[in-house]
Amino acid sequence: MHHQRSRITVGKTRNGPWLAFWLFMILLVETLVVEGFVFGQSPHSTCTYQIKDFYASASGTEEPAKTDTVPGKISASSIYMDIEVANQPIGRLVFHLTNPSPLPIHAENFVQLIKGSRRGIDPKAHYVGCEFDYSPASIEDGMGRYRWGHQLRGRGRNALGRADQPISDPRNQLQCTHSCFGGQYYGNLYTEIEGDPGVFLTVPVAGPGFGSSKFSIVRVGESPKEWKERLLINSGIIGRMDPSSLETLHAMARQRIGPPKLVACGVLEID
Repeated sequence: MHHQRSRITVGKTRNGPWLAFWLFMILLVETLVVEGFVFGQSPHSTCTYQIKDFYASASGTEEPAKTDTVPGKISASSIYMDIEVANQPIGRLVFHLTNPSPLPIHAENFVQLIKGSRRGIDPKAHYVGCEFDYSPASIEDGMGRYRWGHQLRGRGRNALGRADQPISDPRNQLQCTHSCFGGQYYGNLYTEIEGDPGVFLTVPVAGPGFGSSKFSIVRVGESPKEWKERLLINSGIIGRMDPSSLETLHAMARQRIGPPKLVACGVLEID
């Protein structure tokens, strides 16, 4: 009888860790359900991580302005970029940002770099004078090499938090993830709109260079069928180009003189 009791006791001891493990998993799943699905129904209302939270997480960094209490609210809804090639103006690009944004930390960092708000204390924290990448992949020459997008790397300095710290917004990123063939993209869901060329403003939120000062202008709507959403993989959509800027973008893509340069940029007040 004593021997039997010993065996029963040993059996209970071995099962103890498994019982604790499954209880932990049940609690974890319940937590994720509450975090991921309770906070609103629209893509905008699910932004639970606000810009002020990012400042609070960056030691020694103060928030430069008041933060709106609306979840996902950013400080601008439209921006412009004036472009030159070989010191010759070729036009202006205008983008309308989603506001409130599904990726507010990434979007606000971009807006502050456009404004150059930190330029007084960090002369590299802005885009003026930066060039877009220029290679056969950025020239639409009919040879099949064009990548249907244009990337500007910036100077590697962010405008939110610590300048050398990659922007990270995992909570909101989790709630605005979209799957496509070959991977995932984030932010706004790609949709076709009649009369709109489908050109998107994106920032890298996953993979190499994520959370940096880089941004891309991606021609999803005009790309071949086999490209489309695949062009957005690892990126977050934060805005859409105004159709009036398409001629300027075509001029950027089809010229062979040299790299397009961003010579001026800022926020537009549009009623």
